[in-house]
Amino acid sequence: MKKLIVTVLALVLCFALAACGGGSGGSSDGGGSGDPLKGTWEGTYEDGDATLTFDGKGKCTLTTFFLDKEAGKYTITSDGEVDIQLNIWDDPIEYSFSISGDSLTLTANNGYSPNYDLTKK
Repeated sequence: MKKLIVTVLALVLCFALAACGGGSGGSSDGGGSGDPLKGTWEGTYEDGDATLTFDGKGKCTLTTFFLDKEAGKYTITSDGEVDIQLNIWDDPIEYSFSISGDSLTLTANNGYSPNYDLTKK
């Protein structure tokens, strides 16, 4: 009976790790299907124009009227959101994101950070 339980737990662990995509650092990309955020996105937010670049390996930059390529990191969470932590911020900001064709919408979940409407460059 103990061997059966150990075998079942090992299989569950293998399936759980396979679902994570096996990626390290930064973003989870769904096991080789590619990081959906990877690339350069340009558009607007409440204070004007913005450019967000995701490198596909967990690093990003944000350029706005106020920021010139401010570096940071990002993690796509298992619940389909993205945590973005710029070097100038104290804490990461969790965003819900949706991609439709070449359009990316980032909506801040905290209720006060800016939202972004971007198009892939």
